[in-house]
Amino acid sequence: MRPSLPAVLLLAVLLSACNLLYKPEVQQGDPLTPAMIAALKPGMTKRQVRLLLGSPPVNDVFHPDRWDYLYSVGKAGEPVPPPPRLTLYFRDDALVRAEGELAPEALKKAGNTPAENNAPDSDGKKPAP
Repeated sequence: MRPSLPAVLLLAVLLSACNLLYKPEVQQGDPLTPAMIAALKPGMTKRQVRLLLGSPPVNDVFHPDRWDYLYSVGKAGEPVPPPPRLTLYFRDDALVRAEGELAPEALKKAGNTPAENNAPDSDGKKPAP
């Protein structure tokens, strides 16, 4: 017995509607390689960082001296684990410190100088003396 054309079309529509055939891969942000992260140095200008890593995918209007880099890949409709992050902080157009799972050690330690301890934190508040 040969299946009829309407039955085949109906089956194709039902399978595609259930998204069983194909789930597209969703990429958010740009991948950062270890070589790119290792090239980050304290004192780099915003322009140098942008040339090295690209524009930050998360740009906060209220904190222009904070850049957040995130990268995740997942299938549509499936839960995505939290991506590793890299947060860069600038002062007077110079890179002063970094936070997050991807932050290089040289920039994690850069925020421990006495001048940096007086800097506002990520909420914009100054620490208590």
